[in-house]
Amino acid sequence: MGKYIAKRLLMLIPVILGVTILIFTLMYFVPGDPATAILGSSAEPWEYEALREKMGLNDPYIVQLLRYMKQVFIEFNLGNSYLTGVSITTEIMGRLPRTLILGIFSVLVSVGVGIPLGVNAAVHQGKTGDWLPMTIALFGISMPGFWLALMLVLVFSIRLGWLPPYGMGGIQYWILPVLSGSFHGIANLARQTRSSMLEVLSSDYVTMARAKGMPERTVIYRHALPNALIPIITILGTTLARIFGTGMLTETIFSIPGVGYYMVKSVNNRDYPAVQGSVLIIAVVFSVIMLLTDLVMAAVDPRIKAQFASRGKSKKKKEAA
Repeated sequence: MGKYIAKRLLMLIPVILGVTILIFTLMYFVPGDPATAILGSSAEPWEYEALREKMGLNDPYIVQLLRYMKQVFIEFNLGNSYLTGVSITTEIMGRLPRTLILGIFSVLVSVGVGIPLGVNAAVHQGKTGDWLPMTIALFGISMPGFWLALMLVLVFSIRLGWLPPYGMGGIQYWILPVLSGSFHGIANLARQTRSSMLEVLSSDYVTMARAKGMPERTVIYRHALPNALIPIITILGTTLARIFGTGMLTETIFSIPGVGYYMVKSVNNRDYPAVQGSVLIIAVVFSVIMLLTDLVMAAVDPRIKAQFASRGKSKKKKEAA
């Protein structure tokens, strides 16, 4: 198991390196001049040229890339914003907790609603309790997240006036963003849970548990659901990663000053170092989430445990021979 963890950790290195090179290359070839973004359009030509030389923008692409990678991976510094001069690391670390709060609560709502819906649909296969949640889930998967967020604002903020449309404050400011961020996850988890539960409910051990006279609730939640959770864990990991990855839309629509909102503003202002730093942090969070998902899968899936146990035994036999 330790080798599996080490292997997964090592796989993060090329992913992070690849993301760093890719986002730097994209920002390098994006049209626009950072010197113009900093000095404005009223400066003299020599001032633009002096600033480009000072910032190293006249250096070849490979020189700038190596300098940036040294700055990130050796000096652990994401640089400073072109527009404000503030450290990007400071800006992102100050905004990251809001992004994490939004993501975590969205996942909790997705799990708390999506899994019970899927279980109920599987238990009532072919009935109203099945097709109604699955119809809602189909709309949830097909519906664009930004459109749902705008509709929630239109209905609950503008029409009914129940909840604030944007900004930061008490718990009421988080309700619409969390609903918007979790709806796709609810739909995805409900569909996957139903599929897994239908497969498990037809198993011999479930039939035996029912034949012994166990209550149906015990059969479903103590015997069937734990065995159906293995494929659901994978979906849960991708759902969590997706919520963090697409959080920029939710944060922008509801004006939540998180990492996604900071990145969108940086793109609009051509603040290239801020964009690079934001994408890199999101990539790290995404990679860590997928790593944790793989580790949880390895912990609960006996097939993975057996695979590494058999490798260890075969290695010992070879050494003994």
